This record gives sequence, structure tokens and C-alpha cells, in this order.
Amino acid sequence: MKKQFTTLFALAASLFLLSGCNNSQSNTNHNQQIYTKIMAQGDHAVKKHDYAQAQAYYQAALKARPDDSKAQTYAQQAQNLTSAQKAVKNYSFAQAQNNLADVQDNSKGSASMKNTATKMLQTIKTVQKNRTQYRHRIETAATANDDHNYAQAQKQAIALMEITEFHKKYYGDLFKQANEILLTSSKNLQTTSANSAESKADTDTANNNQANDSHQATGESDAIKNPTANGKKITAADIQKARKQLRDQGTQDAAASDSDIIRAIQKAATSGRSTITPADAGF
Repeated sequence: MKKQFTTLFALAASLFLLSGCNNSQSNTNHNQQIYTKIMAQGDHAVKKHDYAQAQAYYQAALKARPDDSKAQTYAQQAQNLTSAQKAVKNYSFAQAQNNLADVQDNSKGSASMKNTATKMLQTIKTVQKNRTQYRHRIETAATANDDHNYAQAQKQAIALMEITEFHKKYYGDLFKQANEILLTSSKNLQTTSANSAESKADTDTANNNQANDSHQATGESDAIKNPTANGKKITAADIQKARKQLRDQGTQDAAASDSDIIRAIQKAATSGRSTITPADAGF
């Protein structure tokens, strides 16, 4: 905003000088002096690579010499360079190449602006080649992530983001994609690891409980600590439900202790059944 204000102020000042000239002196030599001064300001803006400001100066110079081909050509070159810079910022590299080619095609144009256009075209060529490679690597990482291969997706995203060149402004959109894959894969990897650890803990608990029950001697206390089946705690309601299942099958459940019923539930669960049989309870 500050740079734009400066350009507009300079243009307004130039027009004011021209207006004063028309009111007080209309000779060609004075107009030439104004033209030369404004063109020099435009050239200075070109040296600073501020092509928007340069364009404004060259257009102001045309007020002093409306048919001047040099001012017209320089203004057009500056406009194309400004458009090319905006296109690169928006990752529209094909459009930028067209603008830069127009700068180069001006046979009577500014040598400095032609040189800038040539350098920008070389940079864009390298950038496009890199973008093709980076995009392929991003697609590979994204595919691994979609296939739930989170460790591989994370590894590929990290490797890509460790490339210094990848952090330059030309790859901002691709960097954002790679970063999103890294965050997603890392989060999914943590969730998967946590679920695996929880599942293992549940399995170990169930195995320990079954081992303890299998080694319990006849006549020991009916109390079984933390009884489980399929990783879930066997509740008093589960025991009552199992007893009813025995009664429904014509078996007197009163002869079975709670431990017997618990073991029956566990045996049925091991066989993939939710209903116990008299045989499960030892009848």
C-alpha cells in the first residue's frame, strides 16, 4: 500500500509539473526536460525491480511526449513484468511465461527489463521441473496415507520437507499439501499405536485370567478376581443370564457355583457362543 501511494504521488507530481509547463512555458525544450526527468525516474524504478512504479513513470512521460515510442515500449514491458510477478505469486507459471516472452519480443525495449525477463524465464523452467518432482512425491505420500500406511506416508512427507528448495515461495501450495499429509499421517499413526497397545493389554488380561482360572484347585473359593470374556468384564447380570440359560435347558443351576458359571461363560466365548451349555458348566 505504501509503495502504491508513492507511485501515485510521483505520477501526480509529474502531471502537476506538466500542467505548470503548459500554463507558463509551452516550448519543446522544457517538455523534453520534463520527459527526460520522468523517464530517468522510471529507469531508477526498474533498477529496484519495482515495475509497477516504473510503469507509472513511463506512462507519465507519455503526457509530455504522447507519441514517444520508447516510453510506450518501456511502459508495456514494465506492465508485463508486473503481471508476470503476480502470476508467479499465484503459481500461474504458464501465464508468467507469456508475459515474459512479450517483454523479450520488444526489439526496441529496455535491455535491463529484457535481461530480467530472461532470468525469470530460466527460474520458472527450473521451478516447473522441481514442481513436477515434488508433486509426484506428494501423490505417493498421499496414496500411502490413504492405504493406512501411515508410517511410510509420514516418512515421505518428512523427507520432502527437509529439502531446502522446497521451502521457497514457488512451492507454497505444494508445501501446504505435504504439511497436511505429515500432520494427518502422524495423528493416525499415534491413534493406531494407542489402539494396538490397548488391544494387547486387554488380551494379556484375558489370558492371565483364563490361566488363573484353569489352575484353580477344586474346593477353592468361588471368588474369581476380575473375570472377563472376550476382553470384557463378566458382571453379576451376565452370571444370572447364564444361569437362566441352564434352567431353560432343563439343568438345575443351583449346583453350580458362580465360578463354575464364569468358566462356562468363558468356554462359550472361546467357542464364539453367547449361550452356555450344561457341558460348559460341568454337568
